[in-house]
Amino acid sequence: GDALLTGAEFVDKVLLPLSRLPLLYDRIRQRHRVAAVGRAGLSREDFPGHPVRHEKPFRLLVAGSLKADASLKAAPEGATVCVPGAGGGEYLLDADFVFDATGVYGLANAFGPGDLPVPGERALANRVLRRLGELEAFLSTFTEGRILLIGHGHSAAHALLALCDAVARNPGISVTWSFRSRNLRPFREAATDPLPQRAAVVSAANALATAPPAFLDIRRGASVASLELTAGRASSPSAGIRASFTVGPPVEIDKVAAFTGYLPDLSFLTELALDLSPAAQGSRRLHSILTGATDCLSVPMPNFRDLDSGEPGFHLLGCKSYGRSSTFLLRDGITHMEMIFKHVFA
Repeated sequence: GDALLTGAEFVDKVLLPLSRLPLLYDRIRQRHRVAAVGRAGLSREDFPGHPVRHEKPFRLLVAGSLKADASLKAAPEGATVCVPGAGGGEYLLDADFVFDATGVYGLANAFGPGDLPVPGERALANRVLRRLGELEAFLSTFTEGRILLIGHGHSAAHALLALCDAVARNPGISVTWSFRSRNLRPFREAATDPLPQRAAVVSAANALATAPPAFLDIRRGASVASLELTAGRASSPSAGIRASFTVGPPVEIDKVAAFTGYLPDLSFLTELALDLSPAAQGSRRLHSILTGATDCLSVPMPNFRDLDSGEPGFHLLGCKSYGRSSTFLLRDGITHMEMIFKHVFA
């Protein structure tokens, strides 16, 4: 109960053992992706918010081949198998309830001013690291060069400490760190943080910001303005990148580590009449009680109605229900799920 697991460790120690239980094994479809969710015969304009929508089953377009999935002993009842295509095939699946627990880490926030992509950001997406696991894997083989770190949230604090450890192993690594805050200690600290590990990470990262070592070039109060491949090396997959900033001179880098938040992917839910927060893009009712909470430990507990998505039988679970809000706590997400399941399957 007091284990401190990384995402990868949580998969290995919790999710994979659960997936191998006889109760779940034959119900899991690996290498399948939901491409679209809607109501059978209804668009989002038909009876929005009306209980009559619950009379129609959900219809899902799923990318994946049932025949190629060895974990399935037979096609599920009601599934229509299409001719496999280049993407491995597609099929339709009907459901009475849909729970979207896809999280937000699949869609990273842009890092330009106003959270818009900067020129070159999209074209150089393969040179940008967006997750701590990706950064750790990259640093295991990176021995010399300059990395641009962007952000001043908790993920950026972890990344900064990981970069510090990498420099200790390989002194040829240098770091340019750009963040929008003008504070000397950019990471928010709590005087009596009940999470000692979080407090330790934040304190160590703020110490580096206050007295930066020689390897760390800080661009305080700055946003990235553009990225472009260095002239003369554009044909090389390891070509240098020229990063320009809203404050300070440009710098040549080899990789970008951007930790500027994540967004919910709503692209496959366009035909559902969802009641979403226009600001956070999570559940509107839930967002209304999250407003004002500045820390995951101070979020009030919602009731079942606060978790309503606006579409009968459809629920956003976990971090996806918070949308852009960064105050999600796994413990609260599990409590929300129990509340929803108790109501739905009562």
